Amino acid sequence: MAGPPRRHEGAPALRILILAGEASGDAHGSHVAREIRRRWPSVSLLGLGGPRMAQAGVELLRGLDDLAVMGFVEVLGRLAFFRRLEGELRTLITGGAVDLVLPIDYPGLNLRITERAHEAGVPVVYYISPQVWAWKAHRAARLAQWADRIAVILPFEVPIYEAVGGAVSFVGHPLLDETENIDTERFMDSMGLDPDRPVLALFPGSRRQELKRHLGPFLDVASAVGERRPDVQTVLGKA
Repeated sequence: MAGPPRRHEGAPALRILILAGEASGDAHGSHVAREIRRRWPSVSLLGLGGPRMAQAGVELLRGLDDLAVMGFVEVLGRLAFFRRLEGELRTLITGGAVDLVLPIDYPGLNLRITERAHEAGVPVVYYISPQVWAWKAHRAARLAQWADRIAVILPFEVPIYEAVGGAVSFVGHPLLDETENIDTERFMDSMGLDPDRPVLALFPGSRRQELKRHLGPFLDVASAVGERRPDVQTVLGKA
């Protein structure tokens, strides 16, 4: 990992704008922030995120509660807020207040900010790129044009961006840094589960709106599975 751009002696510290709009992005952004501070302690970090990024030393401009939306109707209801937020970020970027933009996933806002930074000549490293292989494939070419570097977490994403001229690097999945090689029987025992019986894991989401919408149907499915397969053990993922 190369160092940040150099500034002449006496100049203000370099400022990096980290943009995360979800709980997962907050977690990944906190690791990035800590690594940046470890390598370059004088760098100033600001951005959008949650408590984990704040604990890692990022000055938050907005918190996750302001950013979490789901569904077309909910987006419409918050449209004025997001327009104001985009305008504020644009002013920061075009006004020379930041030296590098580091978006993390959250393409609804981050792709537009990436384009604005590109237009302003501010370098962008996009971490955890949009899932263009799943939907809206045209975004790959746009991101390749706007971002100076795309850091992907899945190896098959590399040729997708290379095919459209993107500067792309596979950096590995961040969750692997948070997990250990755990003995299955020991893990099952710690969770009070029988290692000889199947497990149904439910992951309804990390955002409050996701939980409100998904948790009920997920539990209904678990109940139906339990009626047909009493041997199945159900666990609920905690975000």
